[in-house]
Amino acid sequence: MKVIQSISRLQRSPENVFIPVHTQLRPRTRSSVTIWHLPEEILLHFLKGLQIKDLLNMRVVHPYFLQLIDSHTSIWTAVTFHNCWPSPANLHHFQRAQENGNLEASIKLAVAYLYSEGLPSSVNSELCPSNGNRAAELFCKTEALTPNTVPFTWLFIRPPWSVSGACCKEGVFQFMKKYLEKEVNRDISVCVGKMLQLLDGEGTEAAAVHYLQLAAQHGSPDAALALWEMQYSQRVLDKAAELESMRQLRDVASMGCLNARLYLGKYYASGKYGGISRSQVAAFLKEVFQTTSPTGTHRTFQNHRDLTPSMRYILVDWLVEVAGMKDFSTLTLHAAVNLVDRFLQVHAVPRSQLQLLGVAAMVICSRFLGKDIITIREAAWLTDSTYSYEDVVRMMGEITATVRGNIRVATSLDYVNILTVLAPGMDQCCTKLAEYICELSLLQAEMGQYSPAEIAASCVLLARILVKMETPWPSVMEEFTGFSVDDISRCAFHVHEKCFMEGSVVDHRDITLQAVKQRYSDEKYHCVSSIDIMSYEQLCSIMGVTEHVLHGTDVKLRFKNADELIVSPSRGKSRSHRTIKRSMEREKASTPTVEKWEFPESAMMSGYDGDHEDDDDESFMELNDSINSVMTCDSSDLTIDSDSDTYTACLSSFCNGESSLGGIKVKLLGASSSSSSSSPCLPFPTSCRCAQSSSTSGVSSSPSSQSSPSPQTKRTKCNFRSFSSYCMSHSEYDTKSPFEDSFTTRKSPRTATQMTSPNALKRKNRKRTSNTGGNSIS
Repeated sequence: MKVIQSISRLQRSPENVFIPVHTQLRPRTRSSVTIWHLPEEILLHFLKGLQIKDLLNMRVVHPYFLQLIDSHTSIWTAVTFHNCWPSPANLHHFQRAQENGNLEASIKLAVAYLYSEGLPSSVNSELCPSNGNRAAELFCKTEALTPNTVPFTWLFIRPPWSVSGACCKEGVFQFMKKYLEKEVNRDISVCVGKMLQLLDGEGTEAAAVHYLQLAAQHGSPDAALALWEMQYSQRVLDKAAELESMRQLRDVASMGCLNARLYLGKYYASGKYGGISRSQVAAFLKEVFQTTSPTGTHRTFQNHRDLTPSMRYILVDWLVEVAGMKDFSTLTLHAAVNLVDRFLQVHAVPRSQLQLLGVAAMVICSRFLGKDIITIREAAWLTDSTYSYEDVVRMMGEITATVRGNIRVATSLDYVNILTVLAPGMDQCCTKLAEYICELSLLQAEMGQYSPAEIAASCVLLARILVKMETPWPSVMEEFTGFSVDDISRCAFHVHEKCFMEGSVVDHRDITLQAVKQRYSDEKYHCVSSIDIMSYEQLCSIMGVTEHVLHGTDVKLRFKNADELIVSPSRGKSRSHRTIKRSMEREKASTPTVEKWEFPESAMMSGYDGDHEDDDDESFMELNDSINSVMTCDSSDLTIDSDSDTYTACLSSFCNGESSLGGIKVKLLGASSSSSSSSPCLPFPTSCRCAQSSSTSGVSSSPSSQSSPSPQTKRTKCNFRSFSSYCMSHSEYDTKSPFEDSFTTRKSPRTATQMTSPNALKRKNRKRTSNTGGNSIS
């Protein structure tokens, strides 16, 4: 009150009439309008898409919500079941959702019945036909809910099957065959045909052709492509047969089949036009390359409270080891990493579940794309038994439901395969080098800001430069892809710096992660990983770049005898100059800037003791495992009272840590680089009523690494669950966890060339400035 009176006297002064002050504070009134006055359509829109725990909590809040949720089927169609698995307690909710067309509930129920995971089962084999029939019915309904997706349910029931005769998978297969006798379904016909192709026996091939022809007659592009592959892919064609095969392939591609478009792109790149003009071929290939969009992987980790790009790097490096051990194709590896990235963009995954996500994605892609597979028990064993058989089964259901069955999407490797055929003079060594660079870029989350086609073009460009080809980017490449050298130079420089100049990540055991380099050091890949990498200056000279202008995370390139690639209204003025000008103008303002305020020391502290970075630490602070264990909600099955639908769990959106608050330090813009004080942090809540679960994490080393490799590449058993005990044994003021060193440390560059790229120079200048500032203060 004294403050208000003082300001009131200040207001009555003739020199300060501009200060608006209300001397009398009126009591705050509440509006008579409540949430119940909103139209029903708005309330339905609010309830759609809620997680099942949240929806059932809203159901018990008010009788009006109870009436809305029970009477509108659209709410159950859109409800999500993330981190929830079918169990006897919540089975009726899953069944109600799948009866109303909920795809996620249908997939999880089908997988649960197929593997008897979470639902009642018996050692008696009499239950297998019953569970198999239920799973088959749900798989058939799932395919009906995804008419525009490539049939995918066959990956769960594909051979090999158990020889004991009591396998639910074989029961599902027989049920689908009987289902097709009563009703024609093109997607189920494709599933049956795919499984018959994998079976060994007399008459299986003819039966597979029968079911695929049945599906193709009803307009299935996937069945038509499978028949085309069986007829033409393994034959040497004469001119007439080649023209006929091209005509059929164009018809399948026009139906929207991704694999058919990629096949057609390879044929066009090799000079087989199939009776159409060169301009038509160029228009088709331009559409293929120019219609791709960035994946946005780099944005996934910007606001993630538990994961960092280095953790993804370690996971992908481990998946490369698994793919090499099982001799999987590079396409299977790229598809698995793509599944991981798409899942992380939708759901926040704790670090303790990251390796489980990766190995489950590898199981799915190996079943969908290859003939050799990883069994579920083998997948659990590959993680050093960190996860169980049941964990892998549930994660497979979570991934498939999240991507809605869309397993196969175009990757950067698909575009590399087209470009290596299109580019003139590409031998096997140069082709493998382009694939090697493409796989190195797979490790870097920052590459998500470029489209897969841009990354592929940059990899081919760098490969041709490294083998010293006279014309790195011929005119035919620009003609058929629409990409000029200027268009892909920024991506090419970024790939060169991240994949070659910065070196590899070092884990907590001080072991350099170089699975990709070791894989491509084999003779079947022409030992391309041992090729000498040129320096940044040499690359600039070949590319014709004379200057780099840093704009934050952007890089502007200036070419010889060419205008700037990025033209803006402030052309010719760097961002630093504009920032300095604004700062000088800001000094004349009446309100002081942040630097002129003197904050008390307590204002710079977060809610946790010792929550500070070192002065010379340039990376964001890693969250402490103890904080994560407080914030992570138990992901077990729903707890339901037997006599009611009341859930004992609180709202999952808050328990899962999806709040906008985060314990990340953000340096103030315009602050002096020599400032030794850190910015305040936004504290996390310190408690949660949910059951607490462990948030320890990591990627265990694969069993293949437990052999006796060379001393530099030897990998010991790594179980990150022991890190929680490590952190608890330290003082509460010592917040430096083993993850800070393992995820931010990098080895020196792999070549003798100095790191002189713009980002490297920027980091060196920042360190030099901070050191001189610290000396002057002392």
